[in-house]
Amino acid sequence: MKKVIAIVVTYKRKELLEKVLTRLSEQSFKLSKVLVVDNNSQDGTEELVKSFYLNNNIFEYHNTGANLGGAGGFNYGFQLANNYEYDYLWLMDDDFLPATNCLEELISVRSNGIIQPIRFNLDGLCAEITPVVYDLSKVLCTNPKSHTVADIYDDITESEIEIAAVPFEGPLISKDVVKKIGFPESKFFIFNDDLDYSIRARKAGFKITCSMKATAERLLLNNQNNDLKSWKGYFMLRNHFYILRTHGENVFVKNRSLVIALFYMLKSLLSLDSKTMRVVIEAYKDSFKLSNNDNHKPN
Repeated sequence: MKKVIAIVVTYKRKELLEKVLTRLSEQSFKLSKVLVVDNNSQDGTEELVKSFYLNNNIFEYHNTGANLGGAGGFNYGFQLANNYEYDYLWLMDDDFLPATNCLEELISVRSNGIIQPIRFNLDGLCAEITPVVYDLSKVLCTNPKSHTVADIYDDITESEIEIAAVPFEGPLISKDVVKKIGFPESKFFIFNDDLDYSIRARKAGFKITCSMKATAERLLLNNQNNDLKSWKGYFMLRNHFYILRTHGENVFVKNRSLVIALFYMLKSLLSLDSKTMRVVIEAYKDSFKLSNNDNHKPN
């Protein structure tokens, strides 16, 4: 029997978290451990998780002591899991609701790489926006993600398809991957830590697939707007710059971040938008070392 440890990162969503933990306790393939990593919610999350001990001692609560973001939370969870024996890590946040047979279907693929379930919105529409192709070699390209699983969902006939990357919303990651490439990079804070991990895994020779039989629901709609004035906009831009520079497959892609930064700076200058100008400059400057998280994360 394969040993699977679930890592659930949460922050101030105890009502949703309760649904997720309940569903994990109902999985047809039984989990060895559920590590709940709380980014210091202080909203009753600790009491909620500890109440699950009464009926099921596989649940563990761990408070990071600060808001480390999703990236820091998953890095923390990997470190915790390193204290146990396991064959797979199952990653998710607090709005990912797997079907009761989701883990069973993921395990049945028997992968030594990474397997992603297919996610749906509560209205039944496919929400799997993971990239089938993420091209970091194409020079004239505004977005390396050319199309997603959702884009081709109606035409898929296979039980699994190969994909370029996963979100940290449901992937089953083999211990072989962890041993070879290590933990997610905590300095991303949010956005692209999962993309970076996926690219590293593929570079190491591991296959990433999406299972059409392993399903899950997203309890919240995906809302990643590109408002550079918001705190999220800074991280989206900074982390994208880092991905291009670190994983770009030629000098043009590696330096595309400078072109993007200059475009946004010129646009901000023409519109007299000093706030966006400042965000772009700081995002570009900080992207070299993924620095200054504390200056931009929410209070």
